[in-house]
Amino acid sequence: MKKNLLDQPLFRITVPPIYGLMMYFLILLLNNDLSQITDTVLTQELLLCVVLAFLTSESLRFTIVLFEKKVGHELRRTGNITLLFFTSLLISAAIIFAAVYYYFSEIEGNSYFVLFKSNLIKLVSIYSISGLLYTLFYLSIYFLSVKNETEIKREDLKRQNLEHQLEIFNNEINPSLLFQSLETLISLVHHNIDAAEDFVDRLSLVYRYILDNRKKELVKVEDELQATKNLFLLFKEKYPEQISLTIAPWTGEKGKLLVPNSLPMLLDCVVNSTIISGYQPLNIRISFDEEGYLVMQYQENDKLSLDAMIKKRHKNLHQAFVYFSDKPVIQIKAYGDAFIKLPLLELKEEL
Repeated sequence: MKKNLLDQPLFRITVPPIYGLMMYFLILLLNNDLSQITDTVLTQELLLCVVLAFLTSESLRFTIVLFEKKVGHELRRTGNITLLFFTSLLISAAIIFAAVYYYFSEIEGNSYFVLFKSNLIKLVSIYSISGLLYTLFYLSIYFLSVKNETEIKREDLKRQNLEHQLEIFNNEINPSLLFQSLETLISLVHHNIDAAEDFVDRLSLVYRYILDNRKKELVKVEDELQATKNLFLLFKEKYPEQISLTIAPWTGEKGKLLVPNSLPMLLDCVVNSTIISGYQPLNIRISFDEEGYLVMQYQENDKLSLDAMIKKRHKNLHQAFVYFSDKPVIQIKAYGDAFIKLPLLELKEEL
């Protein structure tokens, strides 16, 4: 836990004189003798109040430090809090009694206790109550610090979880895509060797992109678009006349970024979650809107049963972008079309 405010040197030096001055005015008010203020400000009584404030604060601070070391986190229990209040009351009363008794008997030279009994009782009562307030102030700071540390730990756990999810997302190699590609490759090998070689080169580009960027947090939009084109060409071999991809020209600011493999992963999910045939082709369009989003648009024609892995990948995609931006990933459907919008990121958002 961070150093308590009561332990700060500046607080220990500046607060007791101010508090002692307040106690001096309070005692004058109780004695109905405020006229003394016009006589002099720096009096022995004022110095006494300041010294008593120092003695009270330092003794209670030392007591609290020892008490906290002994009970540790058990200080939060009601019994320990009650014991701390009771101990603070006794210590502050004892110290103030000894100091005031010494002042009146040795410095003022009062030989008889009855001569300063009333003043002694007033000072002990006032500073004992102030000791309780001091302890209450400490406890308020202590519990506020505990609450803040709890919130910080909770946020740190969330950050670590998001980082873990991001790492999983970036390191994800879709086995389903590999198996589909191998099936397509097997069919190509039997009738077109050149096309099979091109397909292998394209497949290697797709997986090389995944592996090369698995440790990166963000990549350029242009790189994501090129990786998406390479992946689309793999699907084009399987659906030569049934799918198409149109990418609008990028005319926005340079330097925009995306989470690695987010756009190719979306293309993979769309293709594998949509019914594709010669009667129902899949036409995909990628564009950019004025709100800072990359938009993937396609005809809504979902399969009767969606793969659980696709749902999980969509969830991981949302969590990956939450780590970098306040803008969410948006998925909407309207007039027979489905839209998936990815927020375009900047480095300053990461900071």
